Amino acid sequence: MNNWQYHDAKMHELKKVYNRISKQTQNELQNIFDSYKIDFEYLYNIADNKTLNRIKTKIEEWKDKGLLTGYFGMLANNIYKRTRVKNSEILELLIYGAYIEEQNKLEETELNIFKNVANYYYQQGQIEVNNTLPKKKRKLISVIPDAIFLALLDTPNAKGYVWNEYLESIIKYNADQIYRQATIDLQQQKELDITNDIYQNLIKRQNNSRLNVNRDTISGDVDLTLIGINNQAKLEGIYSFDDKAEVEFISIEDEKRTEMCKSLHGQRFKVHDWNEFKRYSKTNDSLVKYRCYGLIVGLNCPPINDGFHWCRSYIAYLPPVEKEEKTEYNIPNYLRTKIAKNYKNVLDDLKVIQKEYDMLPQNVKDRLEKENVTIVLNDNSKTSGYNPKTKEIILLPDLEEGEFIHEIGHALYYNLKVSKYNSYQNIINNIINGSIIKEYTERVRPYYGLETKYNVASNYQTFLGYDKLTAQLKFANKELIEVMSEAYREYYFGKNQSKELNDLVEEVEDNA
Repeated sequence: MNNWQYHDAKMHELKKVYNRISKQTQNELQNIFDSYKIDFEYLYNIADNKTLNRIKTKIEEWKDKGLLTGYFGMLANNIYKRTRVKNSEILELLIYGAYIEEQNKLEETELNIFKNVANYYYQQGQIEVNNTLPKKKRKLISVIPDAIFLALLDTPNAKGYVWNEYLESIIKYNADQIYRQATIDLQQQKELDITNDIYQNLIKRQNNSRLNVNRDTISGDVDLTLIGINNQAKLEGIYSFDDKAEVEFISIEDEKRTEMCKSLHGQRFKVHDWNEFKRYSKTNDSLVKYRCYGLIVGLNCPPINDGFHWCRSYIAYLPPVEKEEKTEYNIPNYLRTKIAKNYKNVLDDLKVIQKEYDMLPQNVKDRLEKENVTIVLNDNSKTSGYNPKTKEIILLPDLEEGEFIHEIGHALYYNLKVSKYNSYQNIINNIINGSIIKEYTERVRPYYGLETKYNVASNYQTFLGYDKLTAQLKFANKELIEVMSEAYREYYFGKNQSKELNDLVEEVEDNA
């Protein structure tokens, strides 16, 4: 079976779209050359008012289309505000704009094909799991959720770049190539003709770099990116039906197969657990031992990037086998979870954790992973809490809404050193100013906090301790350890609190 038959068909379809839109872009470039005829001796002179007004009208047109974003938007806005602009700057911006408009025409079709292909392999993963189950136990095949697709699109590919960042850089690079050749032609007093061989070869290389389809051979950055997305989408599809899944690495056995893929062929990997394996490294010219969590694109998930090549390997689901009972689980995106042997309501609490974990932005999840934060479900603990030394979030059975998010707030507070933020210190001073110590009995265990005029959503944000002496010492030292964690809970679960507290939460997440 050709695992990439569907992918390849869509690449042929997309290449036709690229070729069609490229011809339109070439026409636009020629229109620019024809309508802004400038001799080389005037290229670096200040543009006259007529030319300046024309480019400002064009910039307004781009603005109406929503194209003034990123570096292009900054460049266009800068020119729009100025009264003295060189002819060379106008020519450069117009060429850049032609490529921006090209991508704008491509975007919807490109993303639809990307999602269509990713969805196909996501469902293939589900189908492979279903095929190992009795008919009565098979699950309904679902489409890939938008959140998963967008997350995959935002994941670095085997070359290390993210798709949107790639688009911005390649558009600028392509525009620069055409502009540079135009200035050379002007200097040599040649007519600017987009149909001549120099421009056509430039454009052909640009288009093939993005996607090259030559009969059965497909390469280019689109192919590379989508191969990685497809394998990851398939993993997500498999995992959605079997959270203890294992997969097998399958390499294409032909004359193009590399030593990296050959050494991985037939190896088995846990989708969401630690894997130890040996793989050939071209860099080291030997077998090297690796350890990673799950499958990582470029390392043990195709396409493999050591000794770069157009990798066509893929992964396949392995039917479940009897496994020893484990006491370690995993939340997607690699946040580890330890569960005490006799912990009650494991599945219910894991669902609560999963729901709240999914609410967090990706950079916060990445930070928690980077800091090796671990969830510990332990019914022997007296209270839930966060241990900054071991970086463990300790949770008790029967979790309340927001309890997990609250402890994530503690983890961020310590790992990002929030106590040193000026915004945090201002909030603490505002809470303490004019406050008095008061005993609260609204929680399971009475505690001492502050009676304050500051707009906090929860009295527990003013927590000082469980005895009055501790409360007095913390009040004197301005230690309000629950401000950030409770602000985090309230931020996600909708109670009213001060704008400053909400701003603090957003500042902390931005810094994660």
